[in-house]
Amino acid sequence: IGANKFELSTGIIIAARFADKLRRVALVAFSKLVDRKVVLRDVAELNQQLYDEIVNKRKIDKLDVIRITVDAEYDPNENRIKFSNVRIQHFVPEDKCESYAKDLKEKVEELEKENKSLRDALKTVLDTVKNAVEE
Repeated sequence: IGANKFELSTGIIIAARFADKLRRVALVAFSKLVDRKVVLRDVAELNQQLYDEIVNKRKIDKLDVIRITVDAEYDPNENRIKFSNVRIQHFVPEDKCESYAKDLKEKVEELEKENKSLRDALKTVLDTVKNAVEE
């Protein structure tokens, strides 16, 4: 992307391997610019943040397939690699998609029934108020 800026990508991997793959990609990308210890330190910090996002927030299973892409720029003044625009793509198998679609369809039908019930109740209340005002 630029002199000290790279787009790092793990490629398509299982989630359990993301930290190792990202570390290796960063080492190759910054090998001629930055001391190895700086790369390892900064990528370790990024990997901690990614772990929290992948495991705790998104609940991605360790055998699920993902791709991580991140912009990385070396700042020589701070002797740090700054990461931005982190993108985590989660590839869901077709059978899981079908299961999700079925669950969503059932939920929509359930909500439509509830909506109809609430509309009917509201209509009854409105009719009652209307009759009370007319009397």
